[in-house]
Amino acid sequence: MATKKKIPVPEGMKLIFRRYRKDPKSNQMLDARRYGCKAWPILVPAES
Repeated sequence: MATKKKIPVPEGMKLIFRRYRKDPKSNQMLDARRYGCKAWPILVPAES
């Protein structure tokens, strides 16, 4: 079974998981399942 890595979350940020993300260089949508994971972890600003 794969081990999970703990991702440090800075104060004022929130960690969300999304299956798709856009590559900033090629501007293409990337699917996490094509890379062997369920979703991408993404840091976003937390709502106040």
